[in-house]
Amino acid sequence: MSERKVVLKMVLSLDGFATSLDGTHEWMFEWFGDDSNERSLRALQEAGVHAMGRRSYEIMGPHWAASAGPIATAMNDKPKAVFSHTLEKANWGPAEIFGGDLSAGIADLKARDDEGTVLVHGGPDFGKSLTRLGLVDEFQLSTVPIAIGAGRSPFADLNEHLKLEVVDEQRFRSGALAQILVPKR
Repeated sequence: MSERKVVLKMVLSLDGFATSLDGTHEWMFEWFGDDSNERSLRALQEAGVHAMGRRSYEIMGPHWAASAGPIATAMNDKPKAVFSHTLEKANWGPAEIFGGDLSAGIADLKARDDEGTVLVHGGPDFGKSLTRLGLVDEFQLSTVPIAIGAGRSPFADLNEHLKLEVVDEQRFRSGALAQILVPKR
């Protein structure tokens, strides 16, 4: 039995930010289209569990619970793993709250016999924690052609350079570029 892969899926600005300094990310939505939605849907269908931090869970839950269509179905029906020291109840489910050590929680998810990837969504702070701890097996990054000047990045404050290898890429009609990258080990 092989371990499940941890995949960090994130949209970044051209200058490498996942959100503006105030946490907003609305600037990214104009770059989405049918071709990028197809790629996102494939990643969602390959997921066995959606992993995220509390803030992303609280933002995504109401949106996807009130939405319809194949992407909403893939988000709503799959189990969620929410990493939080403060969340006491998870209403958008099925969901499991992990309040302890991040590395231990990810190791638990990877070791389960469940099908599919551990697909990490959401915020740059959660992504940064996973990246700094070396817990990401694959980065699915979409870079949109906008520079926002300042913001929050999943690659901020690394202890050392993180060398990645591009294993797949696709340019969308909007000008966005999706890449799959894996750490060079």
